[in-house]
Amino acid sequence: MARKSRKQQPNAPTPPVKVYNTAIYARLSHMDSGKDGDSMENQIHLVTQYIQERSYLTLTAIFADNGETGTNFNRPQWCKLITAIESGAINCVIVKDLSRLGRNYIETGDYLERIFPSMGIRFIAVTDSYDSEVYRSENLSIALKGLVNDIYAKDISRKTSAAFEVKQRKGEFIGSYAAYGYAGVIIETKKSRDKMESV
Repeated sequence: MARKSRKQQPNAPTPPVKVYNTAIYARLSHMDSGKDGDSMENQIHLVTQYIQERSYLTLTAIFADNGETGTNFNRPQWCKLITAIESGAINCVIVKDLSRLGRNYIETGDYLERIFPSMGIRFIAVTDSYDSEVYRSENLSIALKGLVNDIYAKDISRKTSAAFEVKQRKGEFIGSYAAYGYAGVIIETKKSRDKMESV
């Protein structure tokens, strides 16, 4: 067997690293607004830090839906994100966790398994340690998280409906309240009217 030369072999050229035009997507529903760590600012800050630590990610845009449910994908900023993806401006989407993407198990799974891969989109959920370049859809923990997110949304909906029903039975007010300061104006107007009528 011939001996191999000890001379240094010329280094093969390293392929260029693909740089991704990245969009941050943040979502906050009315139910999540009171939770620590789930504010829009916290979500965006956490994902921005993640992007800054990785040279292959370039922050291109931020899309944020405030007060939007995760149970469907008919959200204004989400629709704008999809338009940006279709135009070719975005090829990577990053969220804080999978529940920010959505809480509908079937639709969220559809995006992860079918829509994003067919569009060539890299998807990353930071706190869930999910990166579509590393994990594929058959990852069981991701499927379970999606299922838990779906069940959580349905459970919250049932609890909210039950709470409203109890208030109704007690005769408590369940409608919306007037904007701050508006009720005071109405009261003042009524007082002024009463004063005028008594004169």
